[in-house]
Amino acid sequence: MALSAAVTSAGDRLDVEITNAGADPVRFSTATMVGSAAFEVTGADGRALALGPPPVPPSDLATPMVELAPGESTTLRFHRADLFPSGSPPGRHRLRFAAGAPPVEGAWSGRVESPWVELRS
Repeated sequence: MALSAAVTSAGDRLDVEITNAGADPVRFSTATMVGSAAFEVTGADGRALALGPPPVPPSDLATPMVELAPGESTTLRFHRADLFPSGSPPGRHRLRFAAGAPPVEGAWSGRVESPWVELRS
Protein backbone atom coordinates (compact mmCIF):
# COMPACT_ATOMS: atom_id res chain seq x y z
CA MET A 1 0.00 0.00 0.00
CA ALA A 2 1.37 3.41 -0.92
CA LEU A 3 0.05 6.89 -0.32
CA SER A 4 1.35 9.75 -2.41
CA ALA A 5 0.84 13.48 -1.96
CA ALA A 6 0.96 16.52 -4.23
CA VAL A 7 0.75 20.20 -3.21
CA THR A 8 -0.76 22.96 -5.30
CA SER A 9 -0.69 26.61 -4.29
CA ALA A 10 -3.24 29.21 -5.35
CA GLY A 11 -3.06 32.59 -3.64
CA ASP A 12 -3.28 32.02 0.11
CA ARG A 13 -4.54 28.44 -0.27
CA LEU A 14 -2.48 25.24 -0.21
CA ASP A 15 -4.23 22.09 -1.40
CA VAL A 16 -2.73 18.68 -0.70
CA GLU A 17 -4.07 15.79 -2.75
CA ILE A 18 -3.39 12.45 -1.08
CA THR A 19 -3.80 9.46 -3.39
CA ASN A 20 -3.88 5.74 -2.73
CA ALA A 21 -1.30 4.56 -5.27
CA GLY A 22 -1.52 0.97 -4.05
CA ALA A 23 -3.58 -2.02 -5.12
CA ASP A 24 -5.60 -2.33 -1.87
CA PRO A 25 -7.92 0.04 -0.01
CA VAL A 26 -6.21 2.09 2.69
CA ARG A 27 -7.75 3.60 5.80
CA PHE A 28 -5.83 6.25 7.77
CA SER A 29 -6.27 9.06 10.26
CA THR A 30 -5.58 12.68 9.31
CA ALA A 31 -5.44 13.77 12.97
CA THR A 32 -1.79 14.86 12.83
CA MET A 33 -1.92 16.14 9.24
CA VAL A 34 -2.72 19.65 10.43
CA GLY A 35 -1.34 23.15 9.96
CA SER A 36 2.34 23.80 10.50
CA ALA A 37 2.88 20.24 11.76
CA ALA A 38 2.17 18.91 8.26
CA PHE A 39 4.68 20.94 6.20
CA GLU A 40 8.38 21.56 5.75
CA VAL A 41 9.48 24.91 4.31
CA THR A 42 12.97 26.04 3.36
CA GLY A 43 14.27 29.44 2.32
CA ALA A 44 16.21 30.17 -0.86
CA ASP A 45 19.41 29.21 1.01
CA GLY A 46 18.01 25.74 1.83
CA ARG A 47 17.64 26.39 5.56
CA ALA A 48 14.43 25.36 7.28
CA LEU A 49 12.08 28.25 8.04
CA ALA A 50 10.40 28.48 11.43
CA LEU A 51 6.70 27.81 11.13
CA GLY A 52 3.89 28.80 13.45
CA PRO A 53 3.08 26.72 16.50
CA PRO A 54 1.60 23.32 15.69
CA PRO A 55 -2.10 22.97 16.36
CA VAL A 56 -3.27 20.55 19.00
CA PRO A 57 -4.50 17.31 17.40
CA PRO A 58 -7.87 15.95 18.49
CA SER A 59 -7.89 13.76 21.58
CA ASP A 60 -9.49 10.94 19.57
CA LEU A 61 -7.00 10.12 16.78
CA ALA A 62 -9.46 7.74 15.15
CA THR A 63 -12.14 10.39 14.55
CA PRO A 64 -10.78 12.05 11.38
CA MET A 65 -10.54 8.79 9.37
CA VAL A 66 -10.29 8.60 5.59
CA GLU A 67 -10.63 5.46 3.49
CA LEU A 68 -9.39 5.48 -0.09
CA ALA A 69 -9.93 2.80 -2.71
CA PRO A 70 -7.04 2.09 -5.09
CA GLY A 71 -6.48 5.18 -7.25
CA GLU A 72 -8.85 7.30 -5.15
CA SER A 73 -7.78 10.68 -3.71
CA THR A 74 -8.78 13.12 -1.00
CA THR A 75 -7.82 16.77 -0.69
CA LEU A 76 -6.72 18.51 2.49
CA ARG A 77 -6.96 22.31 2.40
CA PHE A 78 -4.68 24.71 4.24
CA HIS A 79 -3.90 28.43 4.18
CA ARG A 80 -0.50 30.09 4.32
CA ALA A 81 -1.62 31.65 7.62
CA ASP A 82 -1.72 28.08 9.02
CA LEU A 83 2.06 27.99 8.48
CA PHE A 84 3.01 31.64 8.96
CA PRO A 85 0.60 33.33 11.42
CA SER A 86 2.59 36.59 11.17
CA GLY A 87 2.64 36.48 7.37
CA SER A 88 4.87 34.72 4.86
CA PRO A 89 8.47 35.91 4.86
CA PRO A 90 9.33 37.69 1.60
CA GLY A 91 11.08 35.87 -1.21
CA ARG A 92 11.13 32.41 -2.72
CA HIS A 93 10.76 29.26 -0.63
CA ARG A 94 10.40 25.55 -1.15
CA LEU A 95 7.56 23.72 0.55
CA ARG A 96 6.44 20.13 0.85
CA PHE A 97 3.73 18.26 2.70
CA ALA A 98 5.45 15.84 5.06
CA ALA A 99 3.08 14.39 7.62
CA GLY A 100 2.46 11.21 9.46
CA ALA A 101 -0.72 9.27 9.96
CA PRO A 102 -0.79 8.27 13.63
CA PRO A 103 -1.11 4.63 14.65
CA VAL A 104 -4.78 3.78 15.04
CA GLU A 105 -6.04 0.23 15.38
CA GLY A 106 -7.04 -1.24 12.01
CA ALA A 107 -5.59 1.66 10.02
CA TRP A 108 -2.42 2.41 8.07
CA SER A 109 0.13 4.54 9.85
CA GLY A 110 3.27 6.07 8.47
CA ARG A 111 4.61 9.14 6.74
CA VAL A 112 3.52 10.60 3.41
CA GLU A 113 5.57 13.25 1.63
CA SER A 114 4.97 15.34 -1.47
CA PRO A 115 7.61 16.55 -3.89
CA TRP A 116 8.99 20.02 -3.12
CA VAL A 117 7.16 22.95 -4.77
CA GLU A 118 8.18 26.60 -5.11
CA LEU A 119 6.33 29.09 -2.95
CA ARG A 120 6.68 32.84 -3.52
CA SER A 121 5.69 35.63 -1.18
